[in-house]
Amino acid sequence: MEESFMESKIQDFHGDHEKKSDLVITIDGPSGAGKGTLAYFIAETLDIPNYSAGDFFRDLADEKGLTVEELSEQADKQTDIKVDKRTLEKGLEKDCVIESRISSWVLGTYSDFRIYVTADLEERARRTARDLEEGQRKAEEQITDVEEVKKKIKKRDRDNKERYSNYYGIDVKDLEMYDLIIDNTEMSIGKQQGLVKKALKEQFPNRFEEK
Repeated sequence: MEESFMESKIQDFHGDHEKKSDLVITIDGPSGAGKGTLAYFIAETLDIPNYSAGDFFRDLADEKGLTVEELSEQADKQTDIKVDKRTLEKGLEKDCVIESRISSWVLGTYSDFRIYVTADLEERARRTARDLEEGQRKAEEQITDVEEVKKKIKKRDRDNKERYSNYYGIDVKDLEMYDLIIDNTEMSIGKQQGLVKKALKEQFPNRFEEK
């Protein structure tokens, strides 16, 4: 993928940045879409580490001597900026996969491959409820009723959209910049992995020569 310039797509992070990494893949999408699962698969496939905005948020909470829940209650634009800045710094620093709701916006043209993954609300709620019930997902409230989870996800989607619009002036529904868009509502994990691996092989053939 050729880029005429290197820059974050968020004005707060514009400026001169040195990119030391050779390969950064960013994965965006709404809650429950499977960003973490996909990031893990890509990281394992390419033998590079994967990170999430949640990792950076937890690190920030630890540094402040707070729990994640306590920091969440205090969170404002400056908190988001700090987390997103760490997202940018990590991508500039080393080869990796980074997933968050807006990692591709944060890394912009520093990202070598940008993926957007989504599913319809019903499916995302079902997955989230299942993960909560099985203890595979952390949350302030361990609600496992699908309808209740759906209400919370719907609100979170709306709040996130408004927040990123107010904070950064971006529309998370704008998908023009993505190299690969996946709606996995009715797609098996195996089919999704095959689709992604094929796209990565086409984009980064040298990364698969020794595999």
